[in-house]
Amino acid sequence: MPSVFDAETLDRFRALAPREAYEQVLDLVYRSGARTSEDFREAFEDLVEHGILTWEQVEEFGGRG
Repeated sequence: MPSVFDAETLDRFRALAPREAYEQVLDLVYRSGARTSEDFREAFEDLVEHGILTWEQVEEFGGRG
């Protein structure tokens, strides 16, 4: 599966605290016009695959949002 984000964006997320990366991804996905849960899942799956977030963090932050 190709990456949802380019390498520069992934590096920017990697430099952030996990919660901050999560929130920025939410914002980017919303601003892109995406509205389905699949759009959000793909974006977070990309961050998990690149070691930026874990699924546990995604679930934790999503439960608080």
